[in-house]
Amino acid sequence: MTPSQRLHTQRRLTERYGLTVSTNDVFLMAKRIAHGGATLISKQSKHVILCKLTHDGIALRLVYDRQQRSILTALPSEDSADFLVTKDRCT
Repeated sequence: MTPSQRLHTQRRLTERYGLTVSTNDVFLMAKRIAHGGATLISKQSKHVILCKLTHDGIALRLVYDRQQRSILTALPSEDSADFLVTKDRCT
């Protein structure tokens, strides 16, 4: 995971969930996903998956690259206004 990927993930977690996490926290989240500690929501491609991981009691929707073993970004929660607006546009 590159420093820019870690920074992007940290910023998205703060923006979308109000979480302040360290780079080590992001690394540990990725490790938990790699070892089966997350729930698969869907496959986006051969290497990229969308999964749900609980961190500090908060359910997070994360995009994870299995080949790089890194978190690419954090998506809005299912009950957030951002998610509902995006969902309405798709239907």
